[in-house]
Amino acid sequence: MIRPTLLIALALSASSFAVGAQSAKLPELRPLTKVLSRSTEDLGSIAAAVPLPGGRVLVNDILQRRVVMFDSSLTQVTVVADTTMATGNAYGARGGGLIGFRGDSALFIDPVSLSMMTVNGKGELTTVRAVPRAQEVNAFTGAQGRPGFDDKGRLVYRGVPRPRFGGANARPAVGNFVMPEIPDSAPIVRLNMSARTIDTASAVKFNRPDVKVSQGNDGRISVQTRTNPFPMIDEWALLSDGTIAVIRGYDFHIERIHPDGRVTSSGKLPFEWQRLDEDTKAFILDSARTALEKQREEAQRLIATNGAGAFFSSGGAEMIMGGGMGGGMGGGMGGGVRIVMGGGPDGGGGGPPQRGGQGGGGGQGGGERGRGGQGGGQGGGPGGAGGFQLPAVQLVDPADIPDYRPPFTPSAAIGDLDGNLWVRTTAVAGDLGPIYYVIDAKDQIIDRVQLPPGRILSGFGPGGTLYLAVRDTAGKTFLERVSLK
Repeated sequence: MIRPTLLIALALSASSFAVGAQSAKLPELRPLTKVLSRSTEDLGSIAAAVPLPGGRVLVNDILQRRVVMFDSSLTQVTVVADTTMATGNAYGARGGGLIGFRGDSALFIDPVSLSMMTVNGKGELTTVRAVPRAQEVNAFTGAQGRPGFDDKGRLVYRGVPRPRFGGANARPAVGNFVMPEIPDSAPIVRLNMSARTIDTASAVKFNRPDVKVSQGNDGRISVQTRTNPFPMIDEWALLSDGTIAVIRGYDFHIERIHPDGRVTSSGKLPFEWQRLDEDTKAFILDSARTALEKQREEAQRLIATNGAGAFFSSGGAEMIMGGGMGGGMGGGMGGGVRIVMGGGPDGGGGGPPQRGGQGGGGGQGGGERGRGGQGGGQGGGPGGAGGFQLPAVQLVDPADIPDYRPPFTPSAAIGDLDGNLWVRTTAVAGDLGPIYYVIDAKDQIIDRVQLPPGRILSGFGPGGTLYLAVRDTAGKTFLERVSLK
């Protein structure tokens, strides 16, 4: 989908973050200008674009809660899954996931029903199976990077880090709340769906939230979460040959876990490491706060006008807000909020790490929790449109910003159909869109590609084509197919 994730590099001046002397070691920058086709269908969002035979493409529109299929010209659209009886209510009340599957098929994951539905090459829903690990269903939807299947048919995804409650022998005093310690890294795992076995291939550092918890004299718990909009993290991507590529942010090198078990490491990739002084850090936070507040207001408007899940991103943290979708689990999605830590492609790479609950809360259901919805009863009825008031943006202190500009931001990595790794960097050139390094299997940067302004990389097609999400000045979202050659 079009994810308004803040790219701080674009907020800073081109003069302060200009591509410097090391660019002599890099291929010449190529702006993408050859648009092959553009859809006329207004999409609420584009979370992923998965190619099908004959030039067709599936699109996951999580804002309007539907999966649609476009023909090769992007002019004819067919609804594959939505919330109507025409598709058997295949799309649930929360954003689902779309993953390329065996041959020319795809999998649609519904986190509400905990089911995985196969979409064949004709865009038809066929077999249905249960999600293999229900406790990690959100990881399958692309909220924590872009999952996929390797050459052995194993599902590869970023797992959920396990919080620690003060150490193995720690025991909180009776009546006292102890905030669990959230690890700063998460596992990359491979799941054998037939044997239901799992192994850990690697681990990546993610944008851990800064959580402050206090307990009042009345026993009530107050939680404040602050976000780092410019973190130094790792990223990962599954490549077309089954290799897992892990990109380390601290020195910008690549570790590859090959299908045969070998682990190889590249040298440091060329990048202009720029030290961030205190004034620059303060400027980054001010720019982030201004941009994120605008995003929060837009998300609140979406909730108030249509009651659907609105998308809001806080730099390295993303939140999906739901209004009017409640029921069950102490309020369900009635005015609920789930917090997704990490980042997401910006449509371009994988999706962000997800943390969070079922939202809503018990009590008065969506009504009281959302301050404006018509909540159900005790334990959760549906909250009304606009039933959740988004909290003000809370950012970390300047001292928490890294001392050097990170080479990439969350959700920066994605693999194409030819075995190449694409990494969206924080480099800036002119006033166009983000700059990608295209890295081959030998860890050589073979191309540098700059997207047009206002575009986000959503997927790849055959023959060197890319699918981009674009939002026009009227706020409508469309799909573009562009040529790399």
